[in-house]
Amino acid sequence: MRVISPLHIGNGNELTPVDFYPAKDRIYVLDVDKLISDLVKLGVEYDELLDFLKSPGESWYIWKHYLERYHLNPAHYSRYSLKIKGELGKRSSGIREFIKTNGKPYIPGSSIKGAIRTAVMYKVLRDCGDVNTVVEAIRWSGEIIKDKNKKNRTINKVISKLIEDIYYKSEDLLDYHLTILLRENVDPKSADDSLEAIVFGFEVSRGRIRHEPKRDPMRGLIVRDSKPISLDKLSLYEVKVHGNPQLIPIYVEALDPGTVVDIEIRVDRELLKRNANYMNGLFWYCLSLKGDPWDVFEEFIWEAVDDFYKELAKAEERKAREFYKELSSYERILRVGWGSGWISTTIGLLLKGRGNKWERVRRKLGLGKNPKTKNIVAKFPKTYRLTTNGMPMGWVAL
Repeated sequence: MRVISPLHIGNGNELTPVDFYPAKDRIYVLDVDKLISDLVKLGVEYDELLDFLKSPGESWYIWKHYLERYHLNPAHYSRYSLKIKGELGKRSSGIREFIKTNGKPYIPGSSIKGAIRTAVMYKVLRDCGDVNTVVEAIRWSGEIIKDKNKKNRTINKVISKLIEDIYYKSEDLLDYHLTILLRENVDPKSADDSLEAIVFGFEVSRGRIRHEPKRDPMRGLIVRDSKPISLDKLSLYEVKVHGNPQLIPIYVEALDPGTVVDIEIRVDRELLKRNANYMNGLFWYCLSLKGDPWDVFEEFIWEAVDDFYKELAKAEERKAREFYKELSSYERILRVGWGSGWISTTIGLLLKGRGNKWERVRRKLGLGKNPKTKNIVAKFPKTYRLTTNGMPMGWVAL
């Protein structure tokens, strides 16, 4: 895998100015315990250091007084250092840390698989989301569930109601999904649960369909974590959120463009074949229309990746025209990690084409709500993130 634009996959931690010290074009991430231990040995009172750490102030250089006073080199206390890409603001800010194992960055296989899964959902809805195909897929999936199941009456009732709603009241599966979101009280965090179940495989439980991972064909896509990556491939990037009244900088550890990482991606054809009579959902049915699902699975997912991410690149091209022009020369591109944006991690490309119905759903779910005024913005997504040299985040090529 080749990193095309700065890539940040976070571990949930944020480094504070207590954890680092900037020096010229690098920033040192400190072994704070070692530094404090040496300062105490040099005569600094432990209580003084505790008071200092409780209220360190707003400077990037909170350790400057101690380092200069005792002629200490920050490099001697560095766990690792990062090249600075961009500018440090006047006030200190946290740094979002890259996910690491044994102190070195790596790419989780789940991040790559999640990006591929989004593309597959997009292609399935676009190619097989018409009413007739969806109804047949649900009816067929229901028969698979009923095999050796004692609760067939409940299953028949749920499946029949679902088919009726889709066949008589919807233009296609996406239209049905939007109708449900408008009609029912839905938690925004679980807004796509029923759609995921229909597409990727389901069971009937408590009177409704629910996604069943064991019936999900994506089990057959194996993506391993990468090996640890050299720390010299990691830099500190200043990322600005465009679309807000103020360009608020965010600082992240990110892999540099040009970084090449080995990632194992393979299809477990035997797993798919062995579980062929257990899988269900629109994706598996869609594959069966093209041939034996275990034979056409790999070709389908790479077509999905090309279709979705090249369409995404076209949609975003006006924001960074030169970058996206170069991006079009790569094959099997994905967008991964932090800063990818809502439209990259959802089927937003399809939803935005549904006009007023999607707008009503968006407003109901509170997407695009201004955190201060609580008003829903007219344009969504309103913001996008670029590094200081105008590059978007998270594009890679497999």
